Amino acid sequence: MRTKSQNLLLFLTWILVGLIALVPLLTMLFRLAPQPELFPLLWDPRVLKSLSTTLIVSLGSLFLALIIGTPTSYLLTRTNLPYKGFFKFCFLFPFFVPSYLFAIAWTTLAVPKVGFLNRFFHTDLLNVYSLVGIIAVTTNAFFPILITTLSKGFQTMDPSLEEAARVCGAHPLQVFLRVTLPCQLSHIIGASITFVLLVASSFGIPAILGAPAHLFVLTTDIYTQAKMGGLNGADKGFVISLWLAFFALLITSLGRFLRSRFGVPLIGGKASRESAIDLGKWSFFFQVCLLTLVIAIVFLPLLALVVSSFLKVAGDLSWSNFTPGNYLYVFGLQESRSALLNSLSLAFLGAITCCGLGFLVAYFGKSLLEKIASLPFSIPGTVLALSFLASFGMGWGNPKLSFLGSPILLFLAYVAKDLGIAVQNLTASFGQIDKTLTDAARISGAGPMRTINQILTPLLFPSLQGVFLLCALPMISELTMSILLFGPGTETLGTLIFQLQDYANPLAACALSSLVVMVLAAGLGIVRFFGRVKA
Repeated sequence: MRTKSQNLLLFLTWILVGLIALVPLLTMLFRLAPQPELFPLLWDPRVLKSLSTTLIVSLGSLFLALIIGTPTSYLLTRTNLPYKGFFKFCFLFPFFVPSYLFAIAWTTLAVPKVGFLNRFFHTDLLNVYSLVGIIAVTTNAFFPILITTLSKGFQTMDPSLEEAARVCGAHPLQVFLRVTLPCQLSHIIGASITFVLLVASSFGIPAILGAPAHLFVLTTDIYTQAKMGGLNGADKGFVISLWLAFFALLITSLGRFLRSRFGVPLIGGKASRESAIDLGKWSFFFQVCLLTLVIAIVFLPLLALVVSSFLKVAGDLSWSNFTPGNYLYVFGLQESRSALLNSLSLAFLGAITCCGLGFLVAYFGKSLLEKIASLPFSIPGTVLALSFLASFGMGWGNPKLSFLGSPILLFLAYVAKDLGIAVQNLTASFGQIDKTLTDAARISGAGPMRTINQILTPLLFPSLQGVFLLCALPMISELTMSILLFGPGTETLGTLIFQLQDYANPLAACALSSLVVMVLAAGLGIVRFFGRVKA
């Protein structure tokens, strides 16, 4: 039976979670209810064209990612391929790099005439400012999602199924196509759903690469409406975002049906031993293939980003063209210092808040509370930002309650978006703690706060460290929500990079992007040190 202090703490947790996870969305829905004249915007030809482009980019990049990612995941988990740890880490690293940085990197590589690759091969065939370019860069940026998910699926599969097929005389390729892949359909479908939803709700890549080619997706249309039309524009943007909500519902429902239809139980009651397929003479060939892939999607774009940050003129690699001027320019900007301070402060405070609030949600173990706290994480960032703009930003019509132009608005949006990460990780960690420990503390006369301070917090401290970093790293370079919510003096690293790339100084954007990558790489190293992310 809960004590009065526990009931009060649970009540406060409900209030806080409801305030940041439900109130903004409900506010936006209530705003739209008396404005039925806005809903025909869903059928506007421009919006429908953006919808079709969104579908093409999402499904096209998914197809390309599956073609590359499925065999790669298999090689990393079910074979005796050497240097697996190195390859796994390289394929995981892009997951922590903001997608828009890959867009910036590929503009230095594949822009006609001045791109490094076009200059090297003396051609203008590579054009990143195209639909194919957007699909390719999107695949590059979101590729690790499939690798991570599919690798876990291959690891949990009972190898006896494949061994039986090989005993019956099946060739390894036949085993992979006729046994392994059909058994992994459930994991492939789940990974595909996550991939498509993240791509459809992404903003950075289509904004940077699509605008020069006059290619627009739903998120860039939402941004345009919100930035050009004031609060009425925000309402229109939210209406357009209903297509994203419908698309997410459709994809999720379809995925649930397909998994129930084609899912295969792979884990039985008995523990299965690991079985690594001997690649034999093909081992070197596959090592070369994976190394080429690592160079193409990790080293090449990041190296191009760093090299471009030292150039006076884009694309010219002569020694006289190298200069530290772009870094001096970035360091000399007042906005750079402000953006760095804002991003680090928001990331630190936001991650601490996610850890604390996520701890309370997991501690009480309320299923409904966990679902509400995780709801914003599944909502596209543009939709969530518009909701916060219409609620906390406008103060519900009361200027005294408005946080418009304040870092508090960004802080609340960041916490709402990443609270789901904390809740899911800490809930799993709580499940590993034997309840007899807390029962013993209660029998010994310890109150709830003392139990939390002296038993639960020390046991969960490694998990809290990992959750802190997993929440803080995305916040440092967040763009999708920040671009809609920031104001004068509240620039973040993400918004400053976007502004520099979009119209001010693209080479300075490369310099600032390189610094962000270094910070994120250091953060990832710390995460790996604490063992919360395993490559």
